[in-house]
Amino acid sequence: MWQRIQTLYFILVIGLMTAAILLPNAEFFLQEKNITYQLDSRGMVELDEQGAAKGVIGTNPLTFLFGFIIFIALYTIISFKNRRRQIRMATINLLLIIIYIAAMVIYIMVAKNKLNAIVTWNYPVIFPLIALIFNYLGMRGVAKDEKLVRSLDRLR
Repeated sequence: MWQRIQTLYFILVIGLMTAAILLPNAEFFLQEKNITYQLDSRGMVELDEQGAAKGVIGTNPLTFLFGFIIFIALYTIISFKNRRRQIRMATINLLLIIIYIAAMVIYIMVAKNKLNAIVTWNYPVIFPLIALIFNYLGMRGVAKDEKLVRSLDRLR
C-alpha cells in the first residue's frame, strides 16, 4: 500500500485540500467603508483593524464537499486490494474536486458582485487544481497497476 506511488499522490490530494480549506482563499476590500472580508474555512468573515474575525457568512456546501473529498481520498488509499474500486473512487473524487473548484469560484464571484469589492486571490485557491492533477495521476497509476496484473494473468 505505502510503496505505491499513487498512494503518495492521494496523500498529496488530502494535504492540498486540507491546506486549501484552512488557509484564506480570497480577501475582499470595500474601499467606501474600509472593511476587509476573508473567505476561509469559517466562511466569509469580516476582519477588523486588528485582524480579528467577526460576523460569519457560512460556506457549508464547500465544507461538506471538502469533507467528502478527504473521505473518498482516504477510502481510495485504504481499498488498495480492489483496484477497480480505487479507480471508481478516484474518478468520483476527480468530479468532486471539479465541483469544489467551481463552487469556490462561484462563491468568490458572487461575494465580489454583492459586496462590490476589490478581490485579492490568495495562493491556496490553486491548491484544488494541483490536487486535481495529483488525483488524476493517482488514478492513472492504479489503472497502470490493473493493466499490469491483467497482462500477467494472461501469461499464466
